[in-house]
Amino acid sequence: MTKLIYALTTVCALLFTTACSNKSAKEKSTEETKQAEVAKQAISEKFMGVYCFARAENKDSTFVSINFLSDDDVRGEMIWQPWQKDGARGFLKGKLNAANEMELVYDYMIEGNRQTETKIMKIEGDNLSIKVGELMDPKNDGNLVFKDASKATYKTVLTKAICK
Repeated sequence: MTKLIYALTTVCALLFTTACSNKSAKEKSTEETKQAEVAKQAISEKFMGVYCFARAENKDSTFVSINFLSDDDVRGEMIWQPWQKDGARGFLKGKLNAANEMELVYDYMIEGNRQTETKIMKIEGDNLSIKVGELMDPKNDGNLVFKDASKATYKTVLTKAICK
């Protein structure tokens, strides 16, 4: 009988300890979730609505419109028109990350072919900066990605423009 009472006491103590430690983990998880939601809300409040940017260099032009629907849903359009050549026109779709960078896929037509290309963009003040780096087509299917995104740098800068 004493062994049974000892065993039951041990089991109850283990259950109590486990329940308490799980509650602490749940509380910690809830707190982390709340902090992440506050951070996301801050980003959402910073970027909401439609923004437009343009760049003209010599006779080449680039136009980008960005529409922030939410942090996880950023959409837009990009038009690149070099002087007297076929350009590229297509749509952007992606998300905003914690560093306020837009991680986008540019789905466009160029010289009669459809391609996609990874684009990383960032709004700073009245400028839109676009990362430039070596691209590759790993599957040879027209989907271009950065060979090494960490080596890509912000080189192309567009200035705020009136949305059409």
